[in-house]
Amino acid sequence: MICVSRILSLAALAATLPASAAQEEGRESAFRPGVAVELLHRQPIGDVYFTNWFARLESEQGASRDVYFETNDKFVNKGIIRLNCEDPEADIDLVLYGSGDYGSAADRREVTVRYADRRAWADGGYEALAGETPPFEFYSAALARFCAS
Repeated sequence: MICVSRILSLAALAATLPASAAQEEGRESAFRPGVAVELLHRQPIGDVYFTNWFARLESEQGASRDVYFETNDKFVNKGIIRLNCEDPEADIDLVLYGSGDYGSAADRREVTVRYADRRAWADGGYEALAGETPPFEFYSAALARFCAS
């Protein structure tokens, strides 16, 4: 009986999602009209829920890539993550705007993840990125997508 109940609750959840949710690859930014973003990472939250992290390449200079990211599913956040495509031990800089306005100096929060702190970030224990921030898996997906040669 429990199994049937769980199946019915999952079916009800699926019915509330748009038909394109499972196959969504790209869309217009929820926070920047006229800007296209692509699905980069689906973050599981518990057993049933998830949040989609969308991204786009904003700029590249040498080995550096500035990648805009956003989510507004279960979490709300947006910002820029700076990737270094040549140095795997380079610091990772993030500019976060949370639920505030993208680009607003008042809502801006900067975080630098040092190489020594990556394990804590990957394990979900890096205090500076606690809460509704891009997970380490998003960073890995961004490297694979935007640093491919």
